[in-house]
Amino acid sequence: MTKVIVRESEIEGTKKTPWPRVSKVLISEHTVGATKIAMGTNVSEPGSGIPFHKHTDSEEAMFVIEGTGRLTCDDEVYDLYPGTAIFSPLGVDHQIENTGDTPFKIVWAYGPPLADHLEQK
Repeated sequence: MTKVIVRESEIEGTKKTPWPRVSKVLISEHTVGATKIAMGTNVSEPGSGIPFHKHTDSEEAMFVIEGTGRLTCDDEVYDLYPGTAIFSPLGVDHQIENTGDTPFKIVWAYGPPLADHLEQK
């Protein structure tokens, strides 16, 4: 049987810059063989976050687990707190900032996965 569960504690995170944060890829082709979706977590320290970017080939969904933040999506700004779901359509610039004084944690998912979530050929 194919591996079907992944424990976050067993995955080594990747430190991202320029805004310091740690991303863990939990569900991917690398971890469980998934080729149509990828899912993971991102933890940003206070004053950090995820800088402006967009995805041209994948939709992204996120869910806030802990902390407080702010989403800027095109020209709109939204407050973020636990229990908030976020959808980022194709080609839309978005940025997330940790506005609190504790870590800001989200779960993210891409469909289809980003290229670095797929096995290297």
